[in-house]
Amino acid sequence: MGSKFKMLTLSILGILSCVGGLGRVEAKGAGDSWELVVSNAGVSAMHMALHHTNRVIMFDRTDYGPSQIKLPGGYCRNDNKDLALKVDCWAHSIDFDLASSTIRPLTVLTDTWCSSGAFQADGSLTQTGGWNDGGMSVRKIGFAGGDDWKEYPGSLAVIRWYATNQILPDGRQIVIGGRRQFNYEFVPRNPGEGVHGLPLLAQTSDPGAENNLYPFVHLSTDGNLFIFANQDSIMFNYKTGTEVRRFPRLAGGPRNYPSSGSSVLLPITAADGYKAAEVMICGGAPAGSFQNVGSGKFAPALQTCGRLVITATNPQWQIENMPSPRVMGDMLILPTGEILIINGAKYGTAGWGVCREPALAPVLYNPGFRRFQEMATTTIPRLYHSTALVLPDGKVLVAGSNPNQGYSFAGVMYPTELRIEKYSPYYLNNGYNFRRPQIVLVDNTNPKYGAAFKVTFKVASALAGVAFHLYAPPFVTHTYSMNQRMLILGSTAPAAASGQHVSTITAPPNAVTAPAGYYLLTVINGGTPSVSTWVHVG
Repeated sequence: MGSKFKMLTLSILGILSCVGGLGRVEAKGAGDSWELVVSNAGVSAMHMALHHTNRVIMFDRTDYGPSQIKLPGGYCRNDNKDLALKVDCWAHSIDFDLASSTIRPLTVLTDTWCSSGAFQADGSLTQTGGWNDGGMSVRKIGFAGGDDWKEYPGSLAVIRWYATNQILPDGRQIVIGGRRQFNYEFVPRNPGEGVHGLPLLAQTSDPGAENNLYPFVHLSTDGNLFIFANQDSIMFNYKTGTEVRRFPRLAGGPRNYPSSGSSVLLPITAADGYKAAEVMICGGAPAGSFQNVGSGKFAPALQTCGRLVITATNPQWQIENMPSPRVMGDMLILPTGEILIINGAKYGTAGWGVCREPALAPVLYNPGFRRFQEMATTTIPRLYHSTALVLPDGKVLVAGSNPNQGYSFAGVMYPTELRIEKYSPYYLNNGYNFRRPQIVLVDNTNPKYGAAFKVTFKVASALAGVAFHLYAPPFVTHTYSMNQRMLILGSTAPAAASGQHVSTITAPPNAVTAPAGYYLLTVINGGTPSVSTWVHVG
């Protein structure tokens, strides 16, 4: 790595050190907590996404058999292709209102098993693929009033099962891979457009395991796509369909489904003009693990994480060790810029009944200090088909877990899980309230690219290092948060005004830095976040 770029990277890490978890008042593991918010959601959350109306959509698959919540209006779905119920009066998707903790059943018709998705610029969710009659379907939900799913069967060029979606700067989605699909396509497709080959996927498919499903995809700050499958990764120009560069192999073992690790793009910052981009990948399973679980051999999961500055001149993986091994762990960017690794197991792989020893303690990682901490444990195993999301109040919504071939609540090692929890990270402890900012006013909640806007906030104590974070909530499934993104915005020093503080913030410069859509804006004071507010960028 060149000295100039190295200095830049160290500068970014310094910013993250100051922003994330500065001067905690609690000891290791203290101050964080868990709460049960729903005892029976009716549906197990294989897939989950947070909408800007502060509602969360959750869904599993249509052929699990009876769920525990009926379809709305007494409706029944007739599907001769369904593997469980030809006439199904049970919902397989729900709308969870965060303000009231109430649940509304939704009607999804085609099978969403192991599908993918992303939010559009207008806030609607576009959802693609699945299994059986859903493999080539596109589904949309807009969340306006009592909206329900709208479905467009046959809208994909090929079956997409275990694929990954990435929103592009032009507003389209690229849908990459899937079982036996070594290619990609765009949604929506241009007239006459079909699939495009992606050799990386053919090169990284392990016999009998694959280990390259749900590939990790991140929109780089240079406009290309970072694509990681199994242990290998490339920078990819999706406009020309060419591989721009190939990165070194990440050692240790496979990182993608079914040897499911997870990945995040670490926060990018205005401090360097949003130039540097760094990816972090944690967990997974050693080579051969999935092939061995059928004979009752459950290998310890990988304990390593790799960090790679994908925009560097000569990037090399930097390896770090988590406190314990983990497979199927979700990686979330907290409002502070820290990384939370939550859910999963310590032995085995993803799949039906093929993991052991749930990882009940989330792990907190500070990117600046490169420090891991194990946090307070839950009592509920969250294994295969579990999900987690960061909420506007800074809590983490945790749901799902079903390592069974249907809804199984008894007679199995790990029953189907319908409970919903919230995890409160350390920064929500009352000991941080003295420096917690409160947003009073955002004078423009729909800023155009590069626009300046003002944020008024108040704090009970003195200011102690103020920053403004912008977060794109992801579509979450199978331990990967698609399109999760955080920006550290440029801002002026806060000015005092009538007992409050006002800063001028600069919106991201373009759609490569931040694809158009709804984001959560958070004020950070001394490492402590405010409750976030929604803004629409672009």
